[in-house]
Amino acid sequence: MTRINPLYIILLFLTLFFISFYLVSNQKKLYLEKSLETIQLETKAKEYKDLSNSWKNEKYINKTLDEILKNSIFKNEKIVKTATKESIKIKIETTDSRVLDNFLNRVLNKQLIIKKLELDKNFIILEVGTK
Repeated sequence: MTRINPLYIILLFLTLFFISFYLVSNQKKLYLEKSLETIQLETKAKEYKDLSNSWKNEKYINKTLDEILKNSIFKNEKIVKTATKESIKIKIETTDSRVLDNFLNRVLNKQLIIKKLELDKNFIILEVGTK
């Protein structure tokens, strides 16, 4: 009966060692990629939560609209503000188009959810979402 050469056994073990080392290093790379993806996903989720909280903050929306409406430019104009559970409706009527333009610029430059906007020569109807 012939014996197995000890060099073959050593060579077999070295081959198995290198194959296992290669497979472990590939799995390590995959793990690092997945962990980076989860970190990126967590940061995007946090950004989304922060943005949705700031855009849907009812106190901020009311404060912003009140600041705009209390401006001295709009004191002599006819302004109607009604609030519901999901939105705030504002109607401003005037014959001066500059006042309407100023109002529209101020509203559009703020961080508000505008659900509906009607423009006419003498009035603006604005619906701002709160939820």
